[in-house]
Amino acid sequence: MAKRVRGEDGKMYKVNKPFYKKVWFWILVVIIVAAVGGSLGGNKDNQSANGGEKVSSTKPKKDEQTSESSAVKEDKFYSVGDTVKVGDVEYTLTNVELTDERNQFDDSNPAAVVKISYTIKNNSDSDIPVGADLEVYGPDDKKAESYPNDNTMDSVASGKQMDCVQHFSLNSTGDIEIHFAPLISLEKAAIFKATI
Repeated sequence: MAKRVRGEDGKMYKVNKPFYKKVWFWILVVIIVAAVGGSLGGNKDNQSANGGEKVSSTKPKKDEQTSESSAVKEDKFYSVGDTVKVGDVEYTLTNVELTDERNQFDDSNPAAVVKISYTIKNNSDSDIPVGADLEVYGPDDKKAESYPNDNTMDSVASGKQMDCVQHFSLNSTGDIEIHFAPLISLEKAAIFKATI
């Protein structure tokens, strides 16, 4: 209820409660928090601690099968050849390699440039942008900058797939982390690890 207050001019005025003290505001906040929490929760049984849901991987050799199954149980990082689903998008990391190719117009002169090749499959109902869907962290745990070589910047139609390439400059070689997630997504990124 609004309070009635007498003003300096002698007239009666109504003073309303601030919006954050009203019941409808708190009901709306609870609904929004529940919706966001539900969308972030997802199916925890099939998801890895490092993001995404593993779809498939390359077949291990017979002597590697034991170590491969124990690696999955320990929730290790994904690796080259693995296919991981993040939301409605599947990422397959196909290759990670150093390249000697340099952009003649770039003055940054990085210590190393890594070329990352991957396949993206769009299982959503709309087109998704490609090229800004991965981040790379170097051996020093610093985020790597995109390097201006021949990088894929495009979109993938619903139900289609595409082979992509991205280049990143690194301060040093060693173990790198590659984080895949669609550009517009609340899903946790799938984290791959590779040694270069």
